[in-house]
Amino acid sequence: MTALVIAEKPSVARDIARVLGATGRGTGCLRGNGWCVTWALGHLVHFAEPDDYGANGGAGRGADWSGRWSMAQLPMIPARWKLRTDKRTQDQFRIVKALLTAADTERVVCATDAGREGELIFRLIMAHARCRKPVQRLWISSLTDEAIRAGFAHLRPGADYDALAAAARARAQADWLVGMNLTRAYTVRNRGLYTVGRVQTPTLAMIVARDAAIAGFTKAYFYELKARLAEGFDARYVEDGETRLDKKEHAERRLREIAQAIEPHRTGTVVAVDKKVRNNRPPPLYDLTTLQRDANRRHGFTAARVLELAQALYEQHKLISYPRTESRHIGEDMLPQLPQILQAVDHPLAAEAEQRLAAGHRLGKLYVDKTKLTDHHAILPTARRPSAGLPEPLRKIYDLVAARFVGVFLPDQRVEETLVKLDIGGASFIARGSVELEPGWKRVGPRRQPPLAGPAPSGATVPGAETAAESSALPPLQKGQSVHVDGLEVVEKETQPPRPYDDATLLNAMKHAGRDIDDDALAAAMKGSGLGTPATRAAIIEKLLRTGYIERQRKQLRATDKGRALIALVAEPLRSVELTAAWEQRLQEIEQGAADADGFYADICTLVRDLVADVARVVRVAQGVAAPPAEHGGAPEARDDPPATADSLRAQPLGCPRCRQGQLIEGRRAFGCNRWREGCDYIVPKVVDGHRLTDRELRLLVRQQLADPPLGAACSPRGPLSE
Repeated sequence: MTALVIAEKPSVARDIARVLGATGRGTGCLRGNGWCVTWALGHLVHFAEPDDYGANGGAGRGADWSGRWSMAQLPMIPARWKLRTDKRTQDQFRIVKALLTAADTERVVCATDAGREGELIFRLIMAHARCRKPVQRLWISSLTDEAIRAGFAHLRPGADYDALAAAARARAQADWLVGMNLTRAYTVRNRGLYTVGRVQTPTLAMIVARDAAIAGFTKAYFYELKARLAEGFDARYVEDGETRLDKKEHAERRLREIAQAIEPHRTGTVVAVDKKVRNNRPPPLYDLTTLQRDANRRHGFTAARVLELAQALYEQHKLISYPRTESRHIGEDMLPQLPQILQAVDHPLAAEAEQRLAAGHRLGKLYVDKTKLTDHHAILPTARRPSAGLPEPLRKIYDLVAARFVGVFLPDQRVEETLVKLDIGGASFIARGSVELEPGWKRVGPRRQPPLAGPAPSGATVPGAETAAESSALPPLQKGQSVHVDGLEVVEKETQPPRPYDDATLLNAMKHAGRDIDDDALAAAMKGSGLGTPATRAAIIEKLLRTGYIERQRKQLRATDKGRALIALVAEPLRSVELTAAWEQRLQEIEQGAADADGFYADICTLVRDLVADVARVVRVAQGVAAPPAEHGGAPEARDDPPATADSLRAQPLGCPRCRQGQLIEGRRAFGCNRWREGCDYIVPKVVDGHRLTDRELRLLVRQQLADPPLGAACSPRGPLSE
């Protein structure tokens, strides 16, 4: 009798077969030593497209889902879900099915990726093949020979992962229902292809909101009063605890008053010298998102490129552990393997790290915490040393992972920070300085790496990959010491607009999306997930680019007219992270066995029905706006009406259909609510699919929306519209 192993990819199958001794070649498989190893090609089986259901998909409603799209087909909710293969995968599926149903196959080992998607790939194959043979699960985080042997020595019952499979299936069906139905709905109503997705659309909404904030940004000036001191440093004037002054006249008046007060000796006095030593711990280990972010900032790699390189290091070269991980920790069970990894890792400080570990250094909870583990531990180097011929792009990713790993064993960076308070002419001044006492883990930067390409995203931790921060040491000073004032000056500064998203900052925003949701339970669900998963975020960005919703402008990611138009049209739940938060919370509960997948599915079906009804009732940009119905005064010549302008809005104000409190104003690219400062983000693009909205069309659209229930609370604040 034979045990059949199903891997996710041919390369992984070959590694497993070699370790198991299955070296004989068969058709689409490898055999030997009592094993048969075959493979999927990623998603070998998928849920059928609507066209595959034809007239039978609507559960007796008489709607044919194939052919020309129409609102009459919607909502599409399969009475029974069908599974399909495509031309690329059908031959391999036939091979796998034949192996599954073979009389000598007594059990099956699931060796797809150890995670939600990998489990779904395997379960759909089993369902489509109608196989009910006993299943065991291989769950490993590395493809080294040692990890594979250990995994096969500790195979787990397949039933242990039934809850994971239920969550995976529920997520896939929910994405199908929302994507297929709402894409058709908005496409039909707007006479142009508009793809909608649970994660794709709120991600696009973040980019649109950021671009709107940049476009509407109004520069503001502020002022600082500086004293240049002969001792070799500058001090800043402090008023009410702030160094920033709003009025230039006030800053100049204070300069004159202080200058007069210090004449003729032009001296000041040190009032206090406060010093403290700050210990900066090594940053946590990498998950995929932080690796993508740092590789983008340092090397300019796109998120998709980093995933491709990391996957190659994992599958082909066996140099790093499973990369598609959400965890930045390891478990206690990994501790015995660390010395072996340190002996193999290619980094100049690896020997020092190994010595510290041997001398009793222990990693804290920032790095070792089994309660923070997800499907896999953080990305680590393996106990295999890279060859000298490793291609440069792969080497760059390996170096980042190696540096981050070695760094966690090294001492803290120690920085002495100094705050000096001075009295100059009866006014308070301060000066700050810092000096690095011990570089510690900061010495670990990857070799041959260029400096960072820009400032880190807010809240980001930069790996051992960065150079030591510039220090601004102050001269030795003592309380009561006199200092000489060489000069006083008012420095004019200006506020800066938000930066456009790039791969690094968008990944960071997706990872941390939803942290400000008012609902504590939803916020907690988003805290561990954000928008998408590490494995899907790169694909989401690429899909937005491919569908023309965003575009690359050098390294920046900017929304297109098409993307702005979609966000102006879609219902609030579709562009809000709250939908993703609610889904992710339920999916986590299903995965943990604490919630029922059937209840989740029923709620998704209700949501889809409601959203489709909203589209049919609200959206009129093509059928309603471009050709207004007669009851609204529409006529063929309406297209010759003058465009909507700020003057027409002042002459005949239009209320905001979102917050129901503000009025519409004109911006450079869109009309929006004048309550944007209060957080209302309602906008209507001036140009939709190349058509400039007329005053009549704008009023028709807004009045239609005002006639319906409120569109919902604002998604996020945005900048002014540059009135």
